[in-house]
Amino acid sequence: MRTVLMLALLASLAFCGCASNPRPPMDARVTVAENLGLDLFVSDVRCAKGKSDFYSFQANVVNNTRSTLNVEWKVQWLDADGMEIESLVSGWNRIGIAPKEMRGLSGTASSRDAVDMRFYVRRGK
Repeated sequence: MRTVLMLALLASLAFCGCASNPRPPMDARVTVAENLGLDLFVSDVRCAKGKSDFYSFQANVVNNTRSTLNVEWKVQWLDADGMEIESLVSGWNRIGIAPKEMRGLSGTASSRDAVDMRFYVRRGK
């Protein structure tokens, strides 16, 4: 009886361990560099046309570590055909994110032709 109870307990613990997911599902428009691993995740990605007729984006990045994380991020704006829209402001931005901090990032397209975006995050250099 004890053996059966112990096996049932171990099975339930193993099942719970496999079911846990340390990261929320990632938006398909987001690319997080592999060298960040589980240190950072991106959530709540939004892209919508604002009052000015330009598209804007918002996203939250979360430092999942116990130390400050220096990252670089950029937004690549796309036209209706999925082609990148070149811009002077489409370069990499640097930020430091405190341990366990959630930081909101945002940006606005530089062209009215933008209808979608891609968001990239990599470890700071």
